[in-house]
Amino acid sequence: MSRVIRSLMLFGTLVGVTVDAVAETPRRSIRQTSATLLEPEFAPRFEDDAEEPPFERQSFPRSGRFRDDQDKYPPEASNWELPLDSRDDDIESPLSESPNDIFFNYDEQSFEWQVLPPGLLYQSYLAGPKESRFNTLWLRDRNGKLNWETQMGGRIGLLRYGTRGVIFPQGWQLDMEGASQTRVLPQQKSDLEAVDFRFGILSTWRRGAWAMKAGYYHISSHLGDEFLLKNPAYPRLNYVRDSLVSGVSYDVLIQGRPDMRVYGEVAYAAGHEGGALPLEFQFGSEYSPFVFNGLRGMPFAAVNWHVREDHNWTTGRNVVAGWQWRGEDTNHRYRIGLQYYNGPSLQFAFSGQTETVLGWGMWFDY
Repeated sequence: MSRVIRSLMLFGTLVGVTVDAVAETPRRSIRQTSATLLEPEFAPRFEDDAEEPPFERQSFPRSGRFRDDQDKYPPEASNWELPLDSRDDDIESPLSESPNDIFFNYDEQSFEWQVLPPGLLYQSYLAGPKESRFNTLWLRDRNGKLNWETQMGGRIGLLRYGTRGVIFPQGWQLDMEGASQTRVLPQQKSDLEAVDFRFGILSTWRRGAWAMKAGYYHISSHLGDEFLLKNPAYPRLNYVRDSLVSGVSYDVLIQGRPDMRVYGEVAYAAGHEGGALPLEFQFGSEYSPFVFNGLRGMPFAAVNWHVREDHNWTTGRNVVAGWQWRGEDTNHRYRIGLQYYNGPSLQFAFSGQTETVLGWGMWFDY
């Protein structure tokens, strides 16, 4: 019996020593999913502690891609798992990154030459009626006349020295643009009434939220054959502009996302004829949520003012609004919505005339 008692006493002593040793062992690192982290600062450290792998600070994706379950900044704290030991003074919290760092941060050491790069540094204006893009619109004027305005064209990058990617790339880029902007009359056997042809070369820059452009564009206007056959006495104008253009835009953060943009530009036609005069100004604002959420899409709205000297500074006001979808891999936008325009004719072949139109359509933006 005494032997059994001694064995039990020895076992109890060993258990007590083991419990004491475990109680004195410091907590290593606990991964939490709570926004509030509590760390026992008094936890001791010992020289014989095994080295832990360094903790890599997580950050928001540089692409700034907000998906349907992450459509605000910052994401819920529960999306982040941080070790207790990450509160050292030399480690920043991932939630300390500002929206400017997320979307517009860049390192000039990462700049490189790229041929035919994807994406644009200076985006086309959503409500700019003469911007080169793909679109089709059915617009009715005050007299009930239906105009089918169709544009086939776009803008692409030829050469870039800057960062890679399509989400707010930084640096310098050379673009080429072009489009045919036609007006067809569906109520008159789809006669071609007029067409404007546009071509341009643009040098663009982006630094953070600021973007700039400078370049040249040509636009020439032509009346349709069917229109001239039906109106033989109509005076044909050879409206031409060969313009030097310069513009600047700024992306505005709304609740941490670059959902809004303001811009302005000035152009001077060094060569002009057919009623065209040198100066023109364009400015506006647009709301286009920077969200990638698949088929759900998001609303958009934009307004553009276009002032031309050849119309005695009459302002053309164009307003568009509707629903848009963004391509996650390309940042292209497909939009469906309404358009209201009031001002000089959208077809420059009818220089001197004004019109007010309202209708709907679709746009594809590069």
